[in-house]
Amino acid sequence: MGADAMFTTLKGLTDRGPTDALVIGSGPAGLTVATALRTGGARVVLLESGSRRAVQDTLNDVTVTGLPFSGSRSGRARGFGGTGQKWAGQCLPLDNIDLTPRSWVAGSGWPLGAEELAPWVVHASRLFGLPDATYRERDADSSPVRLPDVDPGRLQWRVTNYSPGRRLGSRLRATCHRDRDLTVVLDATVVRLVVSGTRVTGAVTRSHDGQERTLSAGAVVLACGGLENARVLLASGEASQELGNTSGHVGRGLQDHPYWLVGTVVGSPPELGQVFQSMLAGKRRIRPRLTLAPEQQRGRSTLNCVADLELDHGPRSAVGALKRVYDAVKEMRRPPGLLSETVRMLAEPRTLTRELAHRARGVGSPPDRHTRLLLRLQTEQPPLGKSHVRLSERRDALGCRGLEVYWTVGEQEQRTCVEMADVVAGQLRDLGLGRLELFPWLDDPALFRRAARDFFHHSGTTRMALDPAHGVVDPDCRVHGVDNLYVLGSSIFPSSGYAHPTLTIVALALRLADHLRRAL
Repeated sequence: MGADAMFTTLKGLTDRGPTDALVIGSGPAGLTVATALRTGGARVVLLESGSRRAVQDTLNDVTVTGLPFSGSRSGRARGFGGTGQKWAGQCLPLDNIDLTPRSWVAGSGWPLGAEELAPWVVHASRLFGLPDATYRERDADSSPVRLPDVDPGRLQWRVTNYSPGRRLGSRLRATCHRDRDLTVVLDATVVRLVVSGTRVTGAVTRSHDGQERTLSAGAVVLACGGLENARVLLASGEASQELGNTSGHVGRGLQDHPYWLVGTVVGSPPELGQVFQSMLAGKRRIRPRLTLAPEQQRGRSTLNCVADLELDHGPRSAVGALKRVYDAVKEMRRPPGLLSETVRMLAEPRTLTRELAHRARGVGSPPDRHTRLLLRLQTEQPPLGKSHVRLSERRDALGCRGLEVYWTVGEQEQRTCVEMADVVAGQLRDLGLGRLELFPWLDDPALFRRAARDFFHHSGTTRMALDPAHGVVDPDCRVHGVDNLYVLGSSIFPSSGYAHPTLTIVALALRLADHLRRAL
C-alpha cells in the first residue's frame, strides 16, 4: 500500500457508514480539531480543497476594491496542511486587554475571558513544541543580547516563540494515513452548505474534474480560513437562508495586522539593531518586541500596537547582498544581479565573517555602515471598521462566485501609530539609545493609508458574540440558530490584537474538540 493510500478523492470516496464530524479545511484549525476528535473515538471526514501539497491556487483569487491586499492570495495556500504549511511558526497569545471590552474601541472584547482561554493556550503551546513558553521578557534571559530596561508603564516586552514543530500538515500526515476512521478527501471544495430547519443536512462539494457530492455528518466544522469561512456562509445563504447572517455580520469587520515603517533611529549603539532580530534563548528561537502598555492605551485611547526595529540593508551592503542571495536560493530561483552581489560580498570579507559568526551564536550581527534602523509599527484594527468581504460577480474555476475584498485603514490606526511613535521616541531618548526621525507622511491621512501593508492575518469576518444581533457564532463556536454547524479560525475573532493568530486558532480548536467530544 502506497504512502498516500489512505487519502482519497470525491470520485474514490466510498460510503463507510455514519460520520460523526465533517471538518472542512485541513489547515491548523481543521487538522487540530479532526485529530483531537479522533482521540475521543469520533468518525471524522476531513475535506481539503487542494491536493497533497499546499500551494497557491487560483481559487484564492479575489477582487480587491480597497487598498492593495496582497494576503488575499500570496498569504493563503490550498493543500493538505493549508496555509499552515507556509507559516513561519511565530507563537504569541493575545493580551488580556485584547479580550476585554474597551470603551474607546467599538465592538471590542471577547465573550471568553483570559482565564477561559489560558489552559487551551498552554495546550496549544505544547502541541507546537513550546511546553514552557511564557511569551514575556523572561524568555530572553538566556539570550546573548540584553533587552533595554524600558519603563513598563509605557512600553512592555513581548517575546514571540518560534515553534520547532510548526508544520502540522507534515507532522500529522502519517497519523492521518494510518487512521481508518479519519478519511481525508483531497480536491474537495465545499461550494455551499444545505440547511433544513436548524441543521446543516449536507455540504455540496465539488472537484476540479467535475465530480460533485453532497456529504453529511452529525456535526459540521467550517475551518477554511479568515476569508473562505465567510465565502462559504455567504454562498450558502444565497441558496437557502441567511446562514448565520440574520444581523448582517458575515463578511463584515474584516481585520488584518497592518504595518508601517514610520521613521529612522539615528545615533543608536550598534547592539540596538540586534535586540529585535530573531535569536536563540537556550535551545529556543525567539524574537522580542515592544508593546504599548495597557495604561498608555487607555490614557491615549489607542488600539493595541507592537514595535520593533527593522534592519534596512542598503544596495551597497555586503550583509544585504548575502541575505538577498540566500533568500533567492531558498526559494529555488536565480538571484538577480548575482555577479554584482558576489562582488559586494567579496569586497567586505570581514563584515561577512562577523555576520556568519554571530549567526552561529544564534543572533544577528550589529548593523554595518550601509544599514539603517527603521521603526516598524504594527497595529490591530477596529473590530467594526469599514473593511469587509462579500460575494463578487466573478466566477472561479469551479463555477462559484468569488470574493470581493474591501480593506482599508483609518483614523484610529493612524492615531495609534503617532502615539506609539511618541512613546518609543521618549524611551529611546531617556535611555540614551538614539533619536527617532519620523517620516513626514505619518501625519497625512491619505499618505498614511497608501503606506499601509497587510500581514496576511485575515480576521473578524464571522465574529464571536453572545447575542446573534452582534455576531455569527456563540462562545462554543456554534453558528447562531444552527444546531450542528461550527466555525473555527481567526474569522471568529471579535478583535485580533497584534499577535500572530495561529496559536489562538489552535487553542480554540482544542477547546471546540473537547466540547464536541462530550456532545457527540
